[in-house]
Amino acid sequence: MIAVADTGPLLALAKVNALDLLAHLFQQAVITPAVFTEAITAGLAQNAPDAYILEAAVKNGRLQMRVPKPLALPRPAFIHRGEEESIRLAIELAADCLLVDDLDARRAAIDNFAAAGVSTSVKGTLGVIVTTYQQKYLAREQAVDLVNALKARPDIWISRKLCDQVIRTIQKY
Repeated sequence: MIAVADTGPLLALAKVNALDLLAHLFQQAVITPAVFTEAITAGLAQNAPDAYILEAAVKNGRLQMRVPKPLALPRPAFIHRGEEESIRLAIELAADCLLVDDLDARRAAIDNFAAAGVSTSVKGTLGVIVTTYQQKYLAREQAVDLVNALKARPDIWISRKLCDQVIRTIQKY
């Protein structure tokens, strides 16, 4: 399985030391040059610990960088460059999954995947945690701890209310 990852989920997973979850779910995790610049180059310039984690993942091959073909999206959208490149690459590769947290980008991805006729699913950071829990790569307590860690960080922009809903769902099952 191939996943194309946008900046948000990569940063969030790296910040809570959970980047390795991607290897449990996907044979290949791919990023675009814009995502590399946003997540790694900009982070290294600020000496951000998560950028070093992501840089190491690229160096050891856990994350692979690919340049998408310079084609327009089937349905243009007003989203950031990294999100747009990630959607284009997911279409090009017919990826199994696009990892993106931003709601507008998720909507644009779903719309563009339908227009392109690909069956790529869309999943965010919380979806990665829930799926690894459902597939028994994480124990319930570990999954809840990761969601709480995301919720506690002021530099991760995932709704606390959504985190609480996900925690309740995990605790039910």
